[in-house]
Amino acid sequence: MFFLSMLSDAALVLWAGATWAAGYVFAPALFAHFSRDVAGEAAGQMFTALNVLALACAALILLDLRVRFAKQLQYQRELWWVVGLVFLVLVQYIGLAPKMAALKALFPNAQAEAAFGPLHGVSQVLFLLQSGALGYLVWRRFLRKSA
Repeated sequence: MFFLSMLSDAALVLWAGATWAAGYVFAPALFAHFSRDVAGEAAGQMFTALNVLALACAALILLDLRVRFAKQLQYQRELWWVVGLVFLVLVQYIGLAPKMAALKALFPNAQAEAAFGPLHGVSQVLFLLQSGALGYLVWRRFLRKSA
């Protein structure tokens, strides 16, 4: 059980760190050094991999919560934060990413570019929510452990 808890801590830190690095370090660097098309393609692949990593980390965290809090699981605030994050990841991975990829395939069509902008904006807002929620979870989990 202790080993699973340690793995869960590592998964949370990995998820948060990868999210922050991808969104706030690597994606801006890609767009600063490559053409918009190349950077966009690379960023899309990076965020697809990030979504898969996020779902794997979330599964490990949820398993740990289930083992530790079997009878009181539904009362654990962390459970609902992780479930909410999984929902955000799935909206991006299954909902927005395929639509954005289909629109990008139609570029330089003006209508496709016009439709891509709002979807990208929604994706950015969801990413910001994920980033903040992961920061809260990391802070909360390690504040609890240090107390």
